[in-house]
Amino acid sequence: MALYITPWSIGSDVTPEIATCAATSGDFWVLSWLPGRVLTYEQAVSGMVLDEILSDPEPVDGDTALELAEIRAAELGLTLAEVVVRLAVRIAQRDEHRRSPGRRQAPVVRSHLRDARPRTRQ
Repeated sequence: MALYITPWSIGSDVTPEIATCAATSGDFWVLSWLPGRVLTYEQAVSGMVLDEILSDPEPVDGDTALELAEIRAAELGLTLAEVVVRLAVRIAQRDEHRRSPGRRQAPVVRSHLRDARPRTRQ
């Protein structure tokens, strides 16, 4: 498992999900599986690591993997169950798109970031 990080995006060799940096500022990030939420760079990395953890079908230590996943989910202000549901929805959307006759390139999930600010934990 590896993340590929550039100043504009974070990708993975395990999952098709990505994190993208807002065009207007390097301070705001959006995860493809968590549209509409504006994140910090650190939260975007956590979201991608979380997706990689949950995408590994045979982790070396399943208990540790789940514990780390719960920590990463909390960094996003979500429960692990909420993350699993969101990622399952994304998988279903991709599967449905692949089955569609005459399919086109999947739309890129974008958020309007004009007045958005990163969420802070309290």
